[in-house]
Amino acid sequence: MNVTIKDIARLAGVSYSTVSKALNGSPLVKSETRDRIVELAEQLGYEPNLAAKSLVSRRSMTVGVLLPSLERVALSALVGRINDALADRGYEVILSILPPTSAVRLFQRLQVDGIIVFEDITPEAAHVEPVSTDIPVVSIGVSHLVGSRFAVVDVRRKEALRAAVTYLAGLGHTRIAYIGDARESDAKQQEKVAGFTEGAFACGLSSADAIVLNSDGNTWRHGFEAGRRLLSLDRRPTAVITGAYDVTAGLLRAALDGGLHVPNDLSLVSYDHIPQLAELDVPVTAVGAPVDRFAERIAEALLELLAADGPARRESLLDAVLEERASARRLGG
Repeated sequence: MNVTIKDIARLAGVSYSTVSKALNGSPLVKSETRDRIVELAEQLGYEPNLAAKSLVSRRSMTVGVLLPSLERVALSALVGRINDALADRGYEVILSILPPTSAVRLFQRLQVDGIIVFEDITPEAAHVEPVSTDIPVVSIGVSHLVGSRFAVVDVRRKEALRAAVTYLAGLGHTRIAYIGDARESDAKQQEKVAGFTEGAFACGLSSADAIVLNSDGNTWRHGFEAGRRLLSLDRRPTAVITGAYDVTAGLLRAALDGGLHVPNDLSLVSYDHIPQLAELDVPVTAVGAPVDRFAERIAEALLELLAADGPARRESLLDAVLEERASARRLGG
């Protein structure tokens, strides 16, 4: 049988309202009484009635997170950090990989306080009608969700790729490739391509020495297949920048299987600033927004929306950081 506040009140010899105030940390309850009530609640295995609590606070203390997939390592790493950041603020996270319309309906039934949405723009998704919601939304990049309280939190991808090219050119590399999803339908991926080409031009690389290999996707398999194509080039680049962690992992496997040594034969820098890049067969230099900072900013943006009076539109773009590891070397050094 579930333990209720009334049970705790009876055993503690205090009123129902005193127990409620103590469990909510009210300063109106003496510290020794509050400590005794909290200890008793823990011993009895008391679980608060979230539905009843939300009626009083008008908050469910839950956040819905809409994901395009559970397969991408970088997304999983970021969602894990978001969960931690929101848990520190008293919120619980509900994940969904449903299409946007179905996910919003689910989140509305569950009465979540806010929605965080990650959406990959596929050719199919490009034709999906926008979904309107009154729930505050934080979008990572572009989204099919729209509403009066909406925030965008994203990374300056173009600047990140420019920084990666500049870094490799500074190491003496004059033939550099970008390997990543280059679909024209996805503005986020096109930002990376544009950043690479602009960075290459600024560093004096010719169009023949700034190579874009379209991986046609962001999975491990896409990276592995792109790596095999890289190996077959007559004039291989001395350095590669990849557009996503999973592409990096697949490319690295193809390079090592093909007899290349990283970084002696091929220097490598990866977009997606997550700790997993340091755990690959060769620790890979990362560029992008560090995942902990990214998650914190997303959580902060959501809480700012929840606290806003009336409609609110916000945008926050994070600067890229490059972290050197063993995957890149200076030519001639």
